[in-house]
Amino acid sequence: MNNSLPIKSGLLLVILTTNLGVYSPVQAGTNQKIAQKPQYINHPIKQVKKQSTSQELWERFRQRQDENRLQQQHRLEQFRIENQLRQQQFEPLLRDRIREQQSQEIETLRLQQKLRNPQ
Repeated sequence: MNNSLPIKSGLLLVILTTNLGVYSPVQAGTNQKIAQKPQYINHPIKQVKKQSTSQELWERFRQRQDENRLQQQHRLEQFRIENQLRQQQFEPLLRDRIREQQSQEIETLRLQQKLRNPQ
């Protein structure tokens, strides 16, 4: 029995120190776990923020693309209208030129006919 008492007390000492080590609020371990918990909690939120940010970026990109398309369509329409106006402005001049050119060609053909068939 004398030998069992030191063994029992040694076992009790080991159990107590183990329990104290496991259950005692060791500052470094507890602080790290507490500090890590908000990181784990914030991590999914950061992913959600990143997803919403990427979604916002995609929406901004699409909006810019739509704006660019609308601007391009507007420029094309403006160019088409300006081109029509230019044609309308120069149409009388073009008609006159075409008439003059046709009359010159007709006159040239008449002269050629006279030279071929002198009467």
